[in-house]
Amino acid sequence: MDQPLVSVIILTYNNFQYLNQAIDSVLTQDYPKIELIINDDGSDYFPEADVEGYLRENRQANIVRYTVTQNPENLGIVKNFNRAIKRSQGIYLVPLDGDDCFYDEQVLSALVKEFQTTGANVITGYMNSYDSQLTKWIGRSPDKSQLKVFENRNKFFEELCKRNFIAGACTSYSRKLFLTYGYLDESYKVLDDYPLYLKLARLGERIHFINRTIIKYRSGGISTGNTKNPVLEADITRVLRKEILPYRQKISNHVYREKMFDYRRRTEKKSRLFLLSLKYFDVFVIKILARIKGSIKNRMAGRLQV
Repeated sequence: MDQPLVSVIILTYNNFQYLNQAIDSVLTQDYPKIELIINDDGSDYFPEADVEGYLRENRQANIVRYTVTQNPENLGIVKNFNRAIKRSQGIYLVPLDGDDCFYDEQVLSALVKEFQTTGANVITGYMNSYDSQLTKWIGRSPDKSQLKVFENRNKFFEELCKRNFIAGACTSYSRKLFLTYGYLDESYKVLDDYPLYLKLARLGERIHFINRTIIKYRSGGISTGNTKNPVLEADITRVLRKEILPYRQKISNHVYREKMFDYRRRTEKKSRLFLLSLKYFDVFVIKILARIKGSIKNRMAGRLQV
């Protein structure tokens, strides 16, 4: 098989503490034709000259092209990603968060081989989560129950409506995907992956799972932790309104009620929450039981780690 150009895209914004580690995980890849694109989204201070200097000093012959650019203003993750996609030249596009690392030196080679042998336009894999130093292993996703969903395409959209079990941090794309379906939906600000997956699942596009670990994920960031991000919350509400609720005929009545409850709880006055809980009592009870089950599971996992 030929060796097409692979574009690795690193998006940055106001956090460069681990950027060199992310870059190093690209530079050490054994794949022979890599384009590296680093696109900063209007950070207060972006060390562009330092990053370019690091690449000049450390890149090998397999980094055939690289660009380091900064947007004049903050656009948000989705628009920034679209800019990077349009700037890239690779046949395959592999995102890498600026505080994560590729799992090993063969990741890109394995992804290209999988793209070529399966004909898939989207490939996702395992993500190993670690602490902030990437030394203490926390867990692996997706789990076995989630893996089974990839085998049932008839239920794939409905399962995605329940929750996003596909990690954007370890999901790669062919350029053909964006030529066929268009770029990321810029009505979203920070959610670049979930709306896309829901759209692709509705349209019958296969999301292929590769049985290998792609990413070492550093815990923390905009979509993790206990602090709610209002921009992210607005995007999640938009997902419910735009990507799920209009497609009632594609999901079960229970899932539709659950998502309608979530949407109304987000958009209506707090004074109406009690009435909503009564109207969607079945959904409310299931959510409470799920929280209890999750709490027990987390406690058991904590005891095992100790």
